[in-house]
Amino acid sequence: MTEMLDAALSYATQGWAVLALSPNSKVPISDSLLAPHGSLSATTDPEIITKLFTTYPKANIGIACGENFTVVDLDGPEAKEALTQAGLDIPECRTHKTPRGFHLLLSHQGDDLPQTAGLLPKVDIRNGASNGYIVAPPSMIDGNPYKLIRDLPLGQWPELVEYAKTHKPSSRPQREPAAGWDEVTQPSWVSEYLSGGAPEGQRNDITARLAGYLNSKHIPIDVARQLLETFRLACDPPMAERELDQTLQSIYRYVPAENVFTNEDVSTPVVLSEIANRRVFRWSSEDLVVELSRIYTSRSGIDCWIKFSTHTDPLFGPVRLNLLSSSGRESLARLLKNRKPMNWQMVLDQVSNMVSSSLEEGGAAKDMRFYSPESVDKGWCIRPYVQTNQATIMFGFAGNGKSTIATALLLSKATGAQLLPSVDPGFPGAVLYADWEDSEESFNTTASAILHGHQLGWGDVIKPVLYRRYHGSLADHFDAIAADIALHDIKLICVDSLVAASGDQYSPNDAEAARTWHQVVSALGVSSIGITHAAKNSKEPSAFGSVYYTNLARSIFEVSADAEAGRNSSVIAVTHRKGNNTGLMKPVGLSVDFESDEFDNPVKIQYASADLTQSEVLASKLSSSDRILSLITKVSMSPSEILEELTDLKPVTIRQALLRLKARNEVSINSAGQYRKLDDVTS
Repeated sequence: MTEMLDAALSYATQGWAVLALSPNSKVPISDSLLAPHGSLSATTDPEIITKLFTTYPKANIGIACGENFTVVDLDGPEAKEALTQAGLDIPECRTHKTPRGFHLLLSHQGDDLPQTAGLLPKVDIRNGASNGYIVAPPSMIDGNPYKLIRDLPLGQWPELVEYAKTHKPSSRPQREPAAGWDEVTQPSWVSEYLSGGAPEGQRNDITARLAGYLNSKHIPIDVARQLLETFRLACDPPMAERELDQTLQSIYRYVPAENVFTNEDVSTPVVLSEIANRRVFRWSSEDLVVELSRIYTSRSGIDCWIKFSTHTDPLFGPVRLNLLSSSGRESLARLLKNRKPMNWQMVLDQVSNMVSSSLEEGGAAKDMRFYSPESVDKGWCIRPYVQTNQATIMFGFAGNGKSTIATALLLSKATGAQLLPSVDPGFPGAVLYADWEDSEESFNTTASAILHGHQLGWGDVIKPVLYRRYHGSLADHFDAIAADIALHDIKLICVDSLVAASGDQYSPNDAEAARTWHQVVSALGVSSIGITHAAKNSKEPSAFGSVYYTNLARSIFEVSADAEAGRNSSVIAVTHRKGNNTGLMKPVGLSVDFESDEFDNPVKIQYASADLTQSEVLASKLSSSDRILSLITKVSMSPSEILEELTDLKPVTIRQALLRLKARNEVSINSAGQYRKLDDVTS
């Protein structure tokens, strides 16, 4: 029994109805059989709960408030301070630690303590109204766990009940987590869509706009999901729950902008993208999206390309603009009024403020005496090549097989099978091949040949294998890739190649190209493999382009091939050149056998382990110690005899390597001064 299933069944025995929430999320799982009604599918049935958490072992747990209990949500230290100022002492009661604060569980208070947000700053009340639920221990969001810290009965808080009767919910700035839905005055288009739905063909756009509006008003995602249930059912035909949940999760990845000017004409925007030299902002109430690219700080100000659109249609641009030029903003505002009447000067002032602030912001210093590391997954996506949510680079000369190896790694992840020797793909996950150099037909041919070479077919692939062909820079496609990641729960992406993905704004030799790549893959929040070429004129093997690619990647592997191995086979060395969190592993030898059709297209590709010492070309990739160990396996040799065989090594190198091997008890030495691999010594 898993930890989640055990906890879910425990809640059910207490009479608390349980929901399965999407992994790393607060949104209910959509399952037409086990959870057909989203947040309304909470259940105490142990059979259904067991099936849910067996089918979705990584799901988080939600428990419905119903008439079982009322929850006081304290969202951070400010909440405790507000309670103290109000003269309210926290009662003895069951308490859950959340990533930001605490959940206090009280016996159900009914109408005496109605569901509301902002009773006090950072203090919200949750109960059965609107089918409320909370995320429960041992769930985890972004590596931050929910924990039971006070295992006590449900409490009573009569002082809070009295306070609620005499005080209205606090008025808070828009940028704070904010009021409940009943306290939000929504424009007519919101109420019309919520009650009337949307026709087929417009549902995704309208859903995204509604979700963006709710997000901008700081409506919690679980409350937003409940509100959008009416919209979902009112659509013609009704919208699928999974489709709604995926769109909602995608939109709620973004946060409302902070510290921006607002008035009755223009609302607070939501930051859709803030990556490298690109920004995207959305104003849901005004049906406006502003996209900025090629942002560059110069002596005269902040230059950029800027374009405007609604959620469905283009409005204006792109045009060049100096964001710090008031005359430039005024001139552009006059042009925009002809396209859509609104307070464009205020919009451009907001844009200027948000972009300039984002370029100036730096991380605050933290006192290490009081620092608590976040609980994050530092394991492996695919051992030993790609760590969880980290960036790996594979480089090599053309034709050495680096893209094919990357494809095999992606297929290993999607199938859960070992398609490369000594690979542990872990739990199967969806993957994306982001290609700048080839075609979907070529990728399909190679992937099919790898599967065939291991007696598999596409029917054996458990998780989605997505392919997309791109042009331009990686940063320009951030939103599309992020949407795919959210929609398909992608765990690993491959960018082929880093040179082509740098676009035309920066040369691959420019440090900014490397920084942009790293910012994008880091912001995507998944593991990644970057494919690139080898530098031709470097003294040491290295990736092509700026040294910042090497500095920023967590792991780097060189792929080298012995072209003389045979027409239908080859030997490849995968050499670990950098390992920030793991240390360097020994070079891996791969033999590749392949079959082709009459057009030389691969139909079968199979990988197996290879001994690199048997290749004159690739043996140099091994350390001196490994080469010597291979030579003195089952035979005793003196240093001079070793030198006769390994003519490219210096005598001092051989002596030092033998001393290291002796210190590690890997070799023995006889009375004649000959060395032998210790495993082969017999008494």
